[in-house]
Parts: sequence; structure tokens; C-alpha cells
Amino acid sequence: MRPLARAAGLVLLILFAATCTPSRYVLERPGLDCERAVHVARRTLVEMGYTITGMTQPKGGTSGFVTGTKRLPDGGTTNAAVSLKCSASGVEVRPIEDSLLPSFEFSRTFDYSFTSLVQRPDVETPRVESGVQVLVEVVDVYQARLDLGGEAVRPGNVLIRLTVRNGTDRAVAIDTKRLTLVMANGASAQALGGPELDAALAAGPGGERVRRELLEKLEVPPRKTSFGFLVYPAGAYREARVAVQDVETGESDGFVTAVQ
Repeated sequence: MRPLARAAGLVLLILFAATCTPSRYVLERPGLDCERAVHVARRTLVEMGYTITGMTQPKGGTSGFVTGTKRLPDGGTTNAAVSLKCSASGVEVRPIEDSLLPSFEFSRTFDYSFTSLVQRPDVETPRVESGVQVLVEVVDVYQARLDLGGEAVRPGNVLIRLTVRNGTDRAVAIDTKRLTLVMANGASAQALGGPELDAALAAGPGGERVRRELLEKLEVPPRKTSFGFLVYPAGAYREARVAVQDVETGESDGFVTAVQ
């Protein structure tokens, strides 16, 4: 089958499945911004354990879609899709089951998770009230399109957003040259720099935004939160080794945090 025919068939299958979703699982969100609805739908699938495989923005009366896939404990995979239709009054969000005879477990879970996430900020910061907390997040191509206005790095590279919340009364700093990302097999990598970094950044608004907000050393005043971007070589990173320095004394402490 030709690629265009396969794509058309997939769209028709999604549209057919969407018409079978019971009304109790269709989320009507009056007043919700269309772009934010796509952002929250994508984030909901990610938090449910799916890897995003496609994203189409709603336009006019045409529905948009967010799709994903997840590996199951038995080694198989399951697919997920969500349609979004926007109008002047708000957004209709419709989960689509990956079965002709579904149990609607996906729809129930998506409904609950979306309702919870839409009440929270789109960009999370560490939520503790004291100490120094570090959040290391992978920004995939779909999130870059939503948050940065376009793709930010070329294929074969990983974009990282580093957020630091300083809950102390002293200024702290993180030297990003000492921020090491580690994969499950123990292999590690440092952030790209120089010509390698230039070659990794994509042309367009996404790449330019990252270039403006690239980090070398992130200094965070007392009781403040700061963030910026780093670019790493391709890899499935599991954890980050971070060193936090007290700006006044120069003393530093190292710790390990998960890569989100």
C-alpha cells in the first residue's frame, strides 16, 4: 500500500473509532484555549506512559489529533489517540480506544488524568518549599512545537530543559559542564558545545529560542526559580548527575536526579 493510502486509512480508522466513543468519556471544556488543549492532551498521554508518535493541530472546524504508543509488560504494544475539536465556545476532547470491542479503560484513565493536568501549569517547577530542587526534562519534537514555536534540535540530538528552584536564603549555581546524563546501560554524556552544538540546533524559531536560552552556568538567587536549555547527543537518558554550588562559599554538593 502506498504511504498516502496508508495515512488516509489511518485517519479514517481514527475518525471511525472516535464516533464510537461513549459521550460520558468526551470532555467538553468551555473557555479552554485550543493550543493549550493540545498541550495538555499530549502531556496526559506522556504521563500515562505513552511515547508520542504524531500531533496535528486543530484548524477551524477540522479536528486535530495526538497519537502515541506504549510497550506492555508482555512485550506487546498498545496505541492511543485523542481527537480535539475547537470552536468559539471551547474544546471537545475525545479519547479513542485501540480496539473495536474496548473496555474503555484508556478513556477512563485519560479522562481523569486530563481533568487533573488541565488545572496545573503547563511547565512544572519543583514543588518543595525549602532546599534546592532540580528538574531535568527531555523536550521532544512535539513539545518543542508547542512550547518553542517549532523544532529546536536536529534529529539525533536531545533537548533538555533544566529548571532549578532555590528554596534557600543563599544564591546557588549549577555548572552545566558538570551536569552528566546517564543511560540505563551506564553510558554517560555531557552537553554539546562549540561546532557540535551549532550543528545540532535546528533552523527556525525553536532553534533560535534555545540558542538564546542556552545554559553555561545557571545562577539562581535566593527563593527564586530559573531555567534554561542544554543539548545532548542522542540517548535514552535515565538519570542526571548534578553538582550544586553555594555562590558565596564555593562549596558544592553532588546528587543524582531522574530525567523526566
